[in-house]
Amino acid sequence: MKLPFKQLITGALAAVTLLSACAPQATPTGPSEADQIATRAVELASMMLTATVAAYSPTPPPTHTPEPTATATIEPTPAVVRPLTVIGPASCYLKPDIYAVLSSNIEDKKPVEMLAIGSTAGWYKILNPYFKTPCWIKAEFLDIDPNMDLSVYPTE
Repeated sequence: MKLPFKQLITGALAAVTLLSACAPQATPTGPSEADQIATRAVELASMMLTATVAAYSPTPPPTHTPEPTATATIEPTPAVVRPLTVIGPASCYLKPDIYAVLSSNIEDKKPVEMLAIGSTAGWYKILNPYFKTPCWIKAEFLDIDPNMDLSVYPTE
């Protein structure tokens, strides 16, 4: 009885596979190369940390630590913020100049907060009530209380 060539090859491959699976496996006799490298890296890191901790310091340790002295904290006196009202409508600019970029127009009787007095006469820096950003307004458009202390505001 003759076996076809295909069946003969298939049988031979199956036999080789079974024999190689049943063969004894080689056991490593020592740690792998990757384990050896990792172990050496940990040893070197440990040595470097130990050497750093034990390094000699040329600066001697202090013999006496001075106690900190208490300093007086000056509390700023809160400025009385009085809202101003706009006589308007009035234009508010990014700089104290009517030719500067316009920030916004503020409506009549709108309360605003003063931030600074302008170094340019007749200008005040206020907090824009719409955008909450600083802008400059001419003095003629503000209703300023005559009893208001303007010296508490910085000059810009």
